[in-house]
Amino acid sequence: MSAIERIREYRKSHGTRYTLKRLAQKGRERLIGTYDRRFCREACSREELERQRQHPPAAGLISVVIPIYNTEPHMLGALLDSLKAQSYGDYEAILYDGGSTRPETLAALQAAAEGEPRFRVIHGGENRGISGNTNAAIALARGTYCALCDHDDLLTPDALWRAAECIAREQPDLIYSDEDRITQSGRRHMDPHYKPDYCPDNLVSDNYICHLAVIRKALLEEIHGLRSGFDGSQDHDLFLRLAEKTDRIIHLPYTLYSWRENFGSMSHRNLLRCLENGCRAVEEHEARMGRPVTAVPVHKEIRLWYEIDPSASVEALVWGGDEEECESCLGELAFLTGWGKISGVLITGNGRDKWKMINEAARESEADYLLIIEAGTGGMNRHFLREMIMYAQREDVAAVTPVITDRKQRITHGGYALGMKGIAQCINEGLYRTAGGWHDMMNKVHNVSAVSLCCCMVKRSGWIDLSEEYEGGLVSIDWAMKAREAGKRFILTPQATAIHAPSALLLSGRERNGADAERFRARWGEKIHDPCYSERFSREKANYGLG
Repeated sequence: MSAIERIREYRKSHGTRYTLKRLAQKGRERLIGTYDRRFCREACSREELERQRQHPPAAGLISVVIPIYNTEPHMLGALLDSLKAQSYGDYEAILYDGGSTRPETLAALQAAAEGEPRFRVIHGGENRGISGNTNAAIALARGTYCALCDHDDLLTPDALWRAAECIAREQPDLIYSDEDRITQSGRRHMDPHYKPDYCPDNLVSDNYICHLAVIRKALLEEIHGLRSGFDGSQDHDLFLRLAEKTDRIIHLPYTLYSWRENFGSMSHRNLLRCLENGCRAVEEHEARMGRPVTAVPVHKEIRLWYEIDPSASVEALVWGGDEEECESCLGELAFLTGWGKISGVLITGNGRDKWKMINEAARESEADYLLIIEAGTGGMNRHFLREMIMYAQREDVAAVTPVITDRKQRITHGGYALGMKGIAQCINEGLYRTAGGWHDMMNKVHNVSAVSLCCCMVKRSGWIDLSEEYEGGLVSIDWAMKAREAGKRFILTPQATAIHAPSALLLSGRERNGADAERFRARWGEKIHDPCYSERFSREKANYGLG
């Protein structure tokens, strides 16, 4: 696919305005290298690398498995140089050559084998593809853990030391790090991917784990490694199957891996096939988890349709200060969604009374699902209720939120980021709904750490009482913290949308009620970690800004 074709495809799914904005950002990055300078500032100093060499973690041998096939010699050389520079020395690199025919590649492999005893070059008789070649390398690994690495990418000098430190401390089954890209020439770093901690719904929608991935070899052998039938999405399929076996998955918030921009890669040449394989991997994974789903590629994303009970009942707890406005909201909800079994309770009141009345209504309800919705919310899309029921039906889900926008389609609520200036903030506030934002997150189903009571759905049997001590929006964050203690998650689905002007309940970096803020901090502490929003982003505004 040419650059012009990629831009056209991007415009279809993200809109003209955001496409032009992204083109300007990428052009600026190419010319000025804003992130490249940041990468250099954040890189480990020589003193820190020397300290790491003097204090190796007790993690044992790590096997770096690298499938090779007709690799450009200068790219392979750059990768091997990055391995030689590692501050953790107890590793082996298994370079499995799947029958390369280029003399230059073979010569580079021979030089590598002669120059570094930790490099083990294995020549296979045929090219088994990336999955088959990687599996062959894994089978020869002598380490307890295997680090997956592509043949033309780069590791930072502290990459294996960071992984080894985590292994010695946590004994995880899977470690993954942040990553970025480098230009084909290798001269400039760009497009950082700062990732959340393990978020299972993010992983179903998209392979956000990707690189660097360090995996316990015994677990790789248990699931029989990568599957060749999923080439193009083989890593996504692998991580989904690993997640079925373990939740000992640790995120390292460091950029340890740089993958090389390569317009000849399969993801560029045949994106549709990659997406189709990804959809098939998701369908099989969710079926094994007892959640039948149909997954289809839509605008470069994986669109999910879970089976639900079409006769499920929904009760809307519509709250606000005006009964007429509450009735109007309930009527619009029933009319626009056309759900068969929907009823409503109108809750009017001020201050703490409304939370008390919501608790009482939730306890007394006999419906299968509760929709907590503030009067004034409207413009629901056709599949509004179905989309949220698909996720709310799970026992591990505390609540599901749609994307809420104003009438100009600018986001007013996309979940909350915690630990921000003012305790919590609405994510992507002001972003156009179709834009996608950071790594297209707003076009994918994903986990968030909290949602607003402006609009969310819960399974009635899993209801957790709201604290009746709060006046304002921090009641939602307190509710989320209690749900986290109970082991439950929150989900945002961009396929459910509604319209609501910015509400006094929404938090935008300023908690209006000082007593509420003091109450919250007294219970939950001054510093809150958000597993769904990287600590590497600015704390000033929840727009995935690098600061």
